[in-house]
Amino acid sequence: MGRLAARDMIEHAQRDQALAWHLQSNHYPPVHSSFIPAANTAIDACNKGKYKKKIKMPNGITKTASDIIEGLHLENFVTWPDD
Repeated sequence: MGRLAARDMIEHAQRDQALAWHLQSNHYPPVHSSFIPAANTAIDACNKGKYKKKIKMPNGITKTASDIIEGLHLENFVTWPDD
């Protein structure tokens, strides 16, 4: 259900709104909205094929864009080469 609802939000809301909803509603415990900028950076990097770009998250941890996409379940926000 979470994946289908996320796709619907992506289609009908601004990206930040869809991310806020996704991080709060599709995660337990909910992910704080302070992660939205890092999520946006990871999405943009992956859309450009820069999967290994290092991004510092608000908790001080640095991860690659692809690790953030996977960890926050943001796959629906990325336009993958196969799409």
